[in-house]
Amino acid sequence: MALSTERQRIQHLLRRAGFGYSAEELREYLALGLEGAVDRLLSPERVDDSAADAATAVLRDAAFQDRQMLLSWWHSRLVLTRRPLLEKLTYFWHDHFATGIRKVNAPGFMLVQNETLRAGALGPFRDLVQAITRDPAMMVWLDNRANVASAPNENYAREIMELFCLGEGVLYTERDIKEAARALTGWRVIASKPAPDANFPVATDVVFVPRQFDNGVKTILGQTGRFGDEDLVRIVTSKPECADYIGGKLWRFFAVPEPTGEMIARTTRAYFAHDTSIREMLRVILLSPEMYSDAAYRWRIKSPVEDVIHPLRALGLTGRMARIARDTQAQGQVLFDPPTPAGWNWDEAWINTNTLLARANLMNDLTRRGRPAQAVDAAALLQANGATRTAEEAVDFVLDLIVGGDVDPATRALLIEHIGGMHYDFAQANRSGALQGLFYLVLTMPLAQLA
Repeated sequence: MALSTERQRIQHLLRRAGFGYSAEELREYLALGLEGAVDRLLSPERVDDSAADAATAVLRDAAFQDRQMLLSWWHSRLVLTRRPLLEKLTYFWHDHFATGIRKVNAPGFMLVQNETLRAGALGPFRDLVQAITRDPAMMVWLDNRANVASAPNENYAREIMELFCLGEGVLYTERDIKEAARALTGWRVIASKPAPDANFPVATDVVFVPRQFDNGVKTILGQTGRFGDEDLVRIVTSKPECADYIGGKLWRFFAVPEPTGEMIARTTRAYFAHDTSIREMLRVILLSPEMYSDAAYRWRIKSPVEDVIHPLRALGLTGRMARIARDTQAQGQVLFDPPTPAGWNWDEAWINTNTLLARANLMNDLTRRGRPAQAVDAAALLQANGATRTAEEAVDFVLDLIVGGDVDPATRALLIEHIGGMHYDFAQANRSGALQGLFYLVLTMPLAQLA
């Protein structure tokens, strides 16, 4: 059991509920204690993130017409944000409500969806599902913009039950899907190009067209009425099976690989006690003993996005953000481009001979000497954090920053010897490249591949 101290539990929390931490960020959360750290993460509205907003404003403006700018905008937010759980949840919901730009073919649609996911990330799940139901990108991705009374399209109706709210084969029948498709008819996306020379449209509105809506009586999951899309969302999200399904996904993403029925029952109680609140479900998880148990510790293989963003945040490498898309693609993941409506395959699927090499190459780039803003200045980072006096002090700082300090004594001893051991001299270790090598060795440890 590695999570025996509050420091280790908070480090674990910041890996799971965020994208790692800088030394300064870790100190801030340690000062709050575990409960205070959880409360801060769950209350992003109380944390000033205006610096990240300002730093990414130009990218956001360009992202409406440029896919690469869209990627750079979100990547930059992931690195710069002071609201790590909010971005981690936006990432989680992007996978859950997976929507791909190749079919949508409008960067502005994808940007608006991303902001919709962020705005609803912690709120009532019912409201988030409703917002996504009328989201232009989703309406294109799953064809609900072409859903009319005379020819109901079942794509979104199927996925709202199978992927988004209930789980495959749970509670619903094929008849429920057909009836749900009828309830979803009549909505259209209004879009136009903002300038004659624009390459892509921008959604200006989503409108209801009464003549294309099926106003007949429908029966969905045992309830009967002249239902529309709001009724469908209310019916589906009010089911205990929905709370169980979402709770199970949240437990698996943030805590343990196999939540028990009793654990899921706890988040289901929070779901109904707090008006389908995602925030309160997460509070149950992040403060639970299971979150900091043996079963939760280091079982998750970092996704490519996590593997790239964590060291950039830890090392303060804000000058490298334009290269993030290349780095994640080399490891098999590109944001805004999930492979299917079910999202990405996780964990072991991220690791093969090609992606492991890409991970090692990335860490080599991040620690290569003589690349200002593109690679860590090991000496400067150690000096800024007062970790230069002994080899032990330098090694312990780097281990604490990158992997939470949890390595066996033999590995720690090898790292100490690498930078000089009992003959350690800070200036000499810097000149020889040993300090840069120390960061590389820790970043490529098997432990560093796990969240």
